[in-house]
Amino acid sequence: MDQLTRIEVAGFRSIKSAELDLRPLNVFIGANGAGKSNLISFLQMLNFALTKALQTYVQKRGPASDLLHFGPKRTPVMHGKLRFRCDRGHNVYSFSLAHASGDSLVFTHEEAEFHEDGNPRSPKIIPLGPGGHRESGLNDPWSGNEPTARVIKSLLGKCRVYQFHDTSVESYIRGRARVDDNLYLFANGGNLSAFLARLQAEYPSVYQDIVRTLQIVLPWFDDFILEPQGEGDKATILLRWRMVGEPEYPFASGHLSDGSLRIMALVTLLLQPVHLRPQLIVIDEPELGLHPAAERVIAGLMKTAAQTSQVLVSTQSATFIDHFNPGDVVVAEIEAGCSSYTRQTPEKLNAWLERYTLGQIWQKDIIGGRP
Repeated sequence: MDQLTRIEVAGFRSIKSAELDLRPLNVFIGANGAGKSNLISFLQMLNFALTKALQTYVQKRGPASDLLHFGPKRTPVMHGKLRFRCDRGHNVYSFSLAHASGDSLVFTHEEAEFHEDGNPRSPKIIPLGPGGHRESGLNDPWSGNEPTARVIKSLLGKCRVYQFHDTSVESYIRGRARVDDNLYLFANGGNLSAFLARLQAEYPSVYQDIVRTLQIVLPWFDDFILEPQGEGDKATILLRWRMVGEPEYPFASGHLSDGSLRIMALVTLLLQPVHLRPQLIVIDEPELGLHPAAERVIAGLMKTAAQTSQVLVSTQSATFIDHFNPGDVVVAEIEAGCSSYTRQTPEKLNAWLERYTLGQIWQKDIIGGRP
């Protein structure tokens, strides 16, 4: 499978400069404010840029002076570089974003390149914009006719960032979803009911796997009730479900605890058909509201998903990281306002692992990443 093998970031929030090699499974741990979420936010910014919404991201998550490391006086330009491994070599996407009028960001350079295995010639660099452009050149019509640019856009488009934190009464995940909003699971889970209805209709075996897995961690759960209301493009669907032993009484999403709702979204995300699943799944703090038994199940699903998709997760749960190998874990630390990221190795921790779990080693501050 195609993989994001290396990421380089400079000048974004707490990340003054960082380079990190990525694996199929990557679990980031660290104290609050260490930079775990900032790395995820950087990838989220690229999601927005691919849909001509970079300036929307800056307005919602910025302004630009808040996105640049210690502000524009200290860091007038941020840089990013991503390397993807493919069958015939690797593709590279690089860019720089500079502070501009209106406390916004503009591209000063944006490039794509392909390095073919066994080809000693220097790769051809494809400029993706003239400089000064406000949205990514990957969205320009011409880029669809340039093979390297087209591949880079496809690879970046297969990276999705998920955050199921908002499960309040007014949250999207508890509300009605349009029935036809079912091509993929939204980043906030807002179309969970519509996506489950699609899986139930088109992939019944996958849907049953989801239900059976939920019954393991939610023993009172029997099945979903996924009945559209309305007609045509105005049809909507509400997330409803049945309780074991109460087949005649339908429950609504409002009867679900925050943790139960997040579990439903996570299990659906990780068990969906491989060809529907993003190539890079990024999840921010999936352990929120989860019982330790549910953490074990979700961690197992992540390890299985990492065999066909790349997975990147941030967590603050010591019990959650107990379910992963040392080489999967990256410790985020911050010093003088600058984040750093260090991948662990089994060789470094073998002696400690004879007596303690990985989570206990982290809590003892042996590998860093503690307040």
